[in-house]
Amino acid sequence: MAKAKAKINNLLLFATIESPFPAIYLQLVKYLYYCFMTIPATKKVAFLLLIAASFFLGACSDSGEIIQTRFEFKIKELNDGEYPDNPDIGYRHDNYTTNAFKKGYLVRIKDSYSFAFHLTSGDSITFTNFNAINFIPETPEHLKKDHYLNKLALVNQEWNRNQVKFLPGEFKCGNKKIARVDIARNCLNSYLWEVILYQKQGDKVLPYAHGWFNFPKEKYRELFNERNDDAFEPLKEHLENWHDPESRFVNKTLLREYVGEVEIAYEDLSDTLYPLKAARRKKRKEVIWPKQYDSMRELQSDSSTFATFSPPGFYNKNDPRHTELGRFKYLSGLHAYDTWSIQNRRGVLELEFNFDDPETGRMTRLFIGGLNAGDFPYLSPEDANEGWKSSMGFGNHSFYESLSEFNAHNTAKSNYYAYLTDGDGNWLDSHKVGIDGPIFYWDDENPQLLHVWLLSFERHALIGHYTILFSTKTN
Repeated sequence: MAKAKAKINNLLLFATIESPFPAIYLQLVKYLYYCFMTIPATKKVAFLLLIAASFFLGACSDSGEIIQTRFEFKIKELNDGEYPDNPDIGYRHDNYTTNAFKKGYLVRIKDSYSFAFHLTSGDSITFTNFNAINFIPETPEHLKKDHYLNKLALVNQEWNRNQVKFLPGEFKCGNKKIARVDIARNCLNSYLWEVILYQKQGDKVLPYAHGWFNFPKEKYRELFNERNDDAFEPLKEHLENWHDPESRFVNKTLLREYVGEVEIAYEDLSDTLYPLKAARRKKRKEVIWPKQYDSMRELQSDSSTFATFSPPGFYNKNDPRHTELGRFKYLSGLHAYDTWSIQNRRGVLELEFNFDDPETGRMTRLFIGGLNAGDFPYLSPEDANEGWKSSMGFGNHSFYESLSEFNAHNTAKSNYYAYLTDGDGNWLDSHKVGIDGPIFYWDDENPQLLHVWLLSFERHALIGHYTILFSTKTN
């Protein structure tokens, strides 16, 4: 009997790790097992029938829906031969493996969804205080009445990476060496996602394994439609196959209410080079042309090319991504505006960058708004990579977030926007032009000096640096 108890304890410990079901269910099973082992044999059948009936009734809600279901998916891993342009090469754990994942599940618990990843080691990873539905694009409420802005919002959110970092206490795993887990909805289409495991090495936390998986397609479409009034089918070609939306006039009055222009002085510092630290250091090899450069101005050329991002989600220098970065070579004006947000009637900042190319006659306008200047950290230029950053689009999550940041972001209520237009106010595809979004921070020595940097396609480089001096500290 003692051996049987020890065996069931080991099995239940394994099940607690392996199963996506809450641990309390497994403890209940453990209790019922002990009851079963102690009652007389003549009553065991009746006991089992009673328990089966109770579980059947308890598994359904009042509407008859199953409270918890799961959807299995495969996980693919790539070795260095399959992924030679991996920026993590040289920056990952000594024990990095391409045989970590066995399979994964999308798990439904009542009205929320999470993931469970089963490892080849026999361990599993589950998550707490996390709802995967928040990864799925959603139009900010004030833009839903405009068909074109609604489309741009959903497509641009789908086309930008959103990677969330989980630290110990935010995930559960039997392997205590796993120090961090990241989940990413990558930017290629609705279904291509990634999971990355990290382990400690010395004083660093480094990538230990990287897997690519497909979010269950029918379930993704269903959840997308629930959040966006059955919008998936009309946008299917954009969301699945990266078809560009048409270029049309962007009605700024739907984004914010204009209050007035703010007095500023600005400077273009793009004749210097960005700090080759953190991700910029790892991704330097993804810049195909120019092969060598000493300033960002040299990147402000239509000849600049980068490693593209190919399915299922890896950098590929064999398919160079061409750009129109020459649009940013000549800054002709920069304006700051006080505005009111449409949704919550609070003061927010808008910036307008005007670029006029005398060589081609192209006019390019960059608008970044819905900004709460109090969100920006105080940094030195050497730490530019640590600034507040977000992607091009409307209401977007940032590229990289902690779990608390991810949970706090309410896309439906977001005021944020960043987009490009031509001189007539018609939308330009920022991915085709070759920028991914801005970085902001306040100067650590001058609290009225705002730094703005522009991230290149796939954040391989920084292609512009601008300072804005406010006469008084803005909100």
